[in-house]
Amino acid sequence: MSVQHPWFKNVLHTEQHDLMKSDQPGFVFAASSGVISTRKIIKQLDLIQTEQSDYAQHMQAWVQQCITELAAHKNSNAVLVGGFPFNHDERPELLLAEASNTCLMPRQDDRRHLALFGQTIAASLLPSSEDYKHGVEAILNQIQTSTLKKAVLARAIELRPAQAVNVAQLFNNLLQDNSDGYTFALASNPAQQGWFVGASPELLVAKQNEQVFSHPVAGTLARHPDYHEDQKRAQQLLASVKDHQEHAMVIEAIADQLAPYCHQLQIPKQPSLIKTKTLWHLATPIHGLLKTADTHVLELVELLHPTPAVCGQPPQLARDLISSLEPFQRNLFTGAMGWSDAQGNGVWSVTIRCARVMNDLIRLYAGAGIVAASKPEAELAETAAKFRTMLDALGIEPEQLVYQ
Repeated sequence: MSVQHPWFKNVLHTEQHDLMKSDQPGFVFAASSGVISTRKIIKQLDLIQTEQSDYAQHMQAWVQQCITELAAHKNSNAVLVGGFPFNHDERPELLLAEASNTCLMPRQDDRRHLALFGQTIAASLLPSSEDYKHGVEAILNQIQTSTLKKAVLARAIELRPAQAVNVAQLFNNLLQDNSDGYTFALASNPAQQGWFVGASPELLVAKQNEQVFSHPVAGTLARHPDYHEDQKRAQQLLASVKDHQEHAMVIEAIADQLAPYCHQLQIPKQPSLIKTKTLWHLATPIHGLLKTADTHVLELVELLHPTPAVCGQPPQLARDLISSLEPFQRNLFTGAMGWSDAQGNGVWSVTIRCARVMNDLIRLYAGAGIVAASKPEAELAETAAKFRTMLDALGIEPEQLVYQ
């Protein structure tokens, strides 16, 4: 899916290491259609926290504040960049900035040239593998005894490196490995929060004038280095009843939400296969024509986020269960990352395959969708496969990790 914005024409040629400084706020968002980057920050947005406990009410308030801020700076070519969190008790990390469109020059140095390469690294699992499987069993019990149809259960790996990571090089590695996806790096306050970096295969929503796009991903299987085995796994995923049911749940929810806003909505009857360096996915491209061209892309983010692909169904029941089972805050993981302009256009991805990178701590995230046909051991293995996106970009092999 390619969303061609005018900024993606006459782009500047810039090397990746010039796009970000580890100690300065910044944002880079790369898609197949182009790259938005900025280091000239106009304003860091301090979005309101209401007394309401409902996530939808928080999102509505945040989005309206963002649209108002953009409108106030429409003559400065400002864009809103950054990320919305998964939970309303976490703050969004959003900036008003002057954005440049950039054509990234290829780097000639070794893509694995990072400080972590070859080191022994202290690591911790949140939760442990056994506790994660117990969490999957708890969700399966809820599916059997309540109206819950799906919940996404996540886990994290915390790494404590001896040296700080070169964030620009990490971004470069992710971009090379995942050129068809959405590669991002965000730092609103690098001294306190570090950088949030990732490479998502999933488009939440993009809007250009009256056109709206979404490309949901649900259903995953690890790839294999042997070509024939890899193709066998692709066909296995394509034939999986369990994964098709999980995928259909996501597509149905997004279609139901978008349909009232569109006078035309094109959705293929069957999902297709997409691949990253490490994973096969089921994905469905959705394309619609809005009834009202001035519908803001942030209103669509509010409408769709979070999808059942990263939360569950029904949403509030899944969210409550997730909060009770996960021993960490998701923060921007399974949130929405992207950019919007004052005209209401923009691109927002789902923040998966990502990590929070600080000088002395890196937290990697991965989750799996639990449905009635799920098996705890298989869901644990799926999260392990999803960690590979960030571990490969960091140049870390499993044997380097010493779990504590």
